[in-house]
Amino acid sequence: MESRRVFSSRLFLAVLAGLVVLNAFFFLYSRPDGQVDQRTYGADYHRIFQSHEGLTLEEAVRWCLDYEQAEQDRLLAGEWVYDVDKEREKGIVAELKGQYEYLLGYDDYLGNIQRQAKLLQTVSLFGDPDSISYKNTVKTAEDFAALDGIQVTAGHDRAVTSFFDDPWTDYSIMIMVAIVCGLLVAERREGLWTMIHATSGGRSRLALRRVGILLGASMIATVVLVGMRILLCGWVYHGLGEWDRPLQSIQMFYNVPTPMTVGQFWLVYMTVKAFGAFWVGLVLWTILSAISNLALALGVSGLVLGVEFACTAIPSSSFFAAARYINVFSFIDFKAVFTRYLNITVFGQLIAGCDLVLILLPVLCAVFIVAVVTIASRKHPITVTAPLLRWIDRVIKWVDPLIAGGGEACKLLIKRKGIVVLALLVLVVSQMEAAPRAYVAWDPFVQHFQQQFQGPITQEKLDEMTLLLEEGGLDAYNQNGLRIVLEDAVAAPQGAWIVHSVSYEAVWNDNVENYQRDTALMAVLFLVLLLSPIASQERQSSMVALLNSTCGGRERLMTKKQLLVLGLTVLVWAMVYGTELWLIIKEYGPFNALMAPAESLELLRTSGWSAPLWAVLVLFYFWRLLVLVAVAEVCFCLSSYCQKDRDAMLLCGGVVVIPAALASIGSALGGYFSFLLPLGGAEILHILFS
Repeated sequence: MESRRVFSSRLFLAVLAGLVVLNAFFFLYSRPDGQVDQRTYGADYHRIFQSHEGLTLEEAVRWCLDYEQAEQDRLLAGEWVYDVDKEREKGIVAELKGQYEYLLGYDDYLGNIQRQAKLLQTVSLFGDPDSISYKNTVKTAEDFAALDGIQVTAGHDRAVTSFFDDPWTDYSIMIMVAIVCGLLVAERREGLWTMIHATSGGRSRLALRRVGILLGASMIATVVLVGMRILLCGWVYHGLGEWDRPLQSIQMFYNVPTPMTVGQFWLVYMTVKAFGAFWVGLVLWTILSAISNLALALGVSGLVLGVEFACTAIPSSSFFAAARYINVFSFIDFKAVFTRYLNITVFGQLIAGCDLVLILLPVLCAVFIVAVVTIASRKHPITVTAPLLRWIDRVIKWVDPLIAGGGEACKLLIKRKGIVVLALLVLVVSQMEAAPRAYVAWDPFVQHFQQQFQGPITQEKLDEMTLLLEEGGLDAYNQNGLRIVLEDAVAAPQGAWIVHSVSYEAVWNDNVENYQRDTALMAVLFLVLLLSPIASQERQSSMVALLNSTCGGRERLMTKKQLLVLGLTVLVWAMVYGTELWLIIKEYGPFNALMAPAESLELLRTSGWSAPLWAVLVLFYFWRLLVLVAVAEVCFCLSSYCQKDRDAMLLCGGVVVIPAALASIGSALGGYFSFLLPLGGAEILHILFS
């Protein structure tokens, strides 16, 4: 009965089906080279790999070197023209060359481990046989000696490595586990806990059944989501990575000392992921069972996860390095543990971090099974309020007047948990990377001469550059770089400058590596999460009629809400695009020649704009703010038609986020019906002025 209630529930089935579709969708349409989806990239990868069949590793490396030399000769001959397909092909050749070179050098790598171990044992620091350092060298040599004689071979490595390109599958499994944990304690929300607790099987026996349900749900989620992703990788990249190959044939696993095949690795990986998800679910269920107050339980869960995440930053050399492995995130991102070889001191003995995780996993599962069964047996539905909850009640009683005085902002940020969304946004933007730019072969040399001759274009500068070219003292690369700068300066309109353009190119890149769309999607998503309850919260509380009957419940309230919408929109805009600008300056240097006319940049040359570059930058980011304001107003409008916050979030997500997500993966239809292209902005500039 209990298992049927969970596994046949509409929520469980709908979330699982939705996650399967989303994972497949995002994987197939992700862009490994920033230009094409996985299927196109996989077809080219397979075609080039097949062209090397029958070649030895040395011959395959030579083929790649000859290909790269031919491309370099074309470049030096001035025959190079940017072509998306050709650049992708060059990237794949470089990837395969690295794969072949790794395979050729793997035996030397293993031999070097043994030589280094013997060498270190002769050094006084490592020479004491009773020291941990000496034991570490001995253990490392012994572990990797198991790989002696292994025959690494070439294969479709990307059929394996592409599985780990993004963490969607890991997060999806955790979502399923959290959903099941919520279903297991649903009787509290429905007011049935007292009745269930009073029955003969409503305590420990029911808890044991639910342990089995949680284990089954973890296995189902792992088999369905991980298995689906593995099959997609095999379909896109042709061959599932050749399951009978030694795992060490793939460079990602060069540091794994355990002999196994690719197929055996997938079996181990899925088993550990399933039981790891089971343990994470047990931890969450233990907290939810022990703490009756849902808000407090979620707060404790967040605190536990925060501490666990902080432990992942502990240095490997630290005395507390074991906490980095005995960690929830070791099972969420098991690949990082599996591929990193590190011996940890535990009670004076050395053990590999991966082995420590695998040994402790069943122990941790057993401990938390005992914990949840004990809590179910001993915790009563009706009892004296815990001291912690009494203290929290006093804090709430003290804070409530402050929240009431804070008006709409406190209602949205505190009552509706908007502050959590902002905290999550802070975490996400802290992981952002600088906007990439389209790289061409002459970039370093062009940038050098742009810096050297930066400023208004004068006849003296043109003559100086011409003289440098005619003197012939430069090598071929510098000559081509200077020639490009000179030709660009000659073609520039009257009054233009020579500008060191690298930072501007990062701002106005043509969606290189899908950066513009991904960043815009992030801003839209968090704005929707933040603002979707803005108008529905009064309807959910049945306060609309009362508010409309008060003197300030109409125009004045709407004015306050609109000011709040504008303020939060500006905050999201500043956090996302302020971080973008800061990272660009940090990566590429400050924006030079801000007083130069906009026509000085190649992209804006046909625009006819004589405004200075600083004004164009300000206008560009102000345009992004206006688009985000439009997104916020759409959310406000949709929210005002909803009776519940949940409905408002679903409606805003369906109308605003889903088209934006489709546009982010290259859907033309999504681009037409979303705010993503106007918010990115740079793609529109390229369409208008290229």
